[in-house]
Amino acid sequence: MGNALKAAVTTLGVCLSLVFTTGQPVAAQQQPAAEPQPATQQTTAQPATPAAPPAITPAGQFYGGDGWSITVQEWLSIGHPVMGTGHANTSGEPSTMDYSGKPRPVPGAVLTIPIGKQKHHAFHISYFRVQGVGNPTQPDATIIFGTNFLQGDYLAVHYTMQNAKISFDYLSWPFPIKDSKFHIKTLYEIQYTTILTSVDAPLRHGQTDASGNLITVNGQGTDWFIYPSFGLGIDYLATHRFRFEARASGFIFPHRSTIWDAEATLNYRFGKFEVQGGLKTFHFKTSPEQNEFVQSTFPGIFVGLRWYPEYSSQ
Repeated sequence: MGNALKAAVTTLGVCLSLVFTTGQPVAAQQQPAAEPQPATQQTTAQPATPAAPPAITPAGQFYGGDGWSITVQEWLSIGHPVMGTGHANTSGEPSTMDYSGKPRPVPGAVLTIPIGKQKHHAFHISYFRVQGVGNPTQPDATIIFGTNFLQGDYLAVHYTMQNAKISFDYLSWPFPIKDSKFHIKTLYEIQYTTILTSVDAPLRHGQTDASGNLITVNGQGTDWFIYPSFGLGIDYLATHRFRFEARASGFIFPHRSTIWDAEATLNYRFGKFEVQGGLKTFHFKTSPEQNEFVQSTFPGIFVGLRWYPEYSSQ
């Protein structure tokens, strides 16, 4: 007991000596050693934090398909229109005609306007024009645009079909998007479609009737309609620069006009630009309630170049 008391007194004396000598307890004296100087280095390293934003700018997160963009396309299509006899034709003679031939290369353009806080949704305003010529021989006597054509007439047919579309692409899955690379979009659209057709029988120019009056051997007509259309689109971001996109939409009303289109593309981005190539098909039919109606399906391949003006060239 005496030895223990003596040891305790000795230890207390040593501690008091250190307190009076250093001005602080032993534990407080050891604390600076427990705090490594890297704390000061960490403070000096903090200015590097402002340099981080370049790695998280929109350019760093950018996958093709998002953001403001302008796309120009060239579409190599096959197919040609066919005219049929409408329900309003009461002349007793048909209005049938196969336009024949194939269309010229089809130019088109798309303007993309992103909307929403994260710009995951977008408006697409698109336009394309199909022009072609054909030289069919009429198998039967017909009345087209009020002009009589005889059986065996050699015809020169010219047509211009145009389509303008406004599409709202709504990102429907996944939600929230997070880091998902596969997206499903619902498409809500309105489309304007028109076709202008001129028909001429060049070998009969100058013919006259029994009274000596020139016979009309050409006719021209325009048909158009405005339709809503609905569809689905998918987008798969394979890499930071490479993606796959597909979409299809359409609308049909019984005994009226019909419209549908579909396309699938492979896209590769470099800097502010993206090249694309794929398949596209467009189908339309004007209303059969008229004297004549026109329908056609234009399948083909196309290429395009897309420009993203707001992104850096990284």
